[in-house]
Amino acid sequence: MKFIFLCVFSFLFLSFSSCKSGKDKQENKSVPFDTAIKTMSLGSETEGTKVVQNKDNLKDFKVANNNDMPKELLEVDFEKNTLLMVMAGMKNTGGFDIEITKIIEATNKITVFYKEINPPKDAMLTMALTYPLHAVTIKKTQKEIVFEKTETAKN
Repeated sequence: MKFIFLCVFSFLFLSFSSCKSGKDKQENKSVPFDTAIKTMSLGSETEGTKVVQNKDNLKDFKVANNNDMPKELLEVDFEKNTLLMVMAGMKNTGGFDIEITKIIEATNKITVFYKEINPPKDAMLTMALTYPLHAVTIKKTQKEIVFEKTETAKN
């Protein structure tokens, strides 16, 4: 009888001691975002990502072909918002795209997930230079922001 009691007690003790408390778990939550602009023609000639916290930072963004800054970017309220941009760079044809798919906030940073979309190899494409860009706004933050490419997909 003592042996059975000890076995049951040991099993319960080990079961509960291996459980982690909810406090240890890092909370990751989805961050809502609004698209400021998604374009094929007013992006950057170089591939990359950019975090813009104020209008002065926005001046550093060079629009392809020396075009004017898109009005959608100029209208961002930087008192309330942070602007996040992903750029695919210059492409020789149409059919390319770039898209922010989700944004996750952890305790110490925000991760922006995005994907690049390439045309299929046998697709008939527009013969024109394109500059895919996706820019979104989130609520103003001072947390570290990192970008993570999740995939390169086919149209």
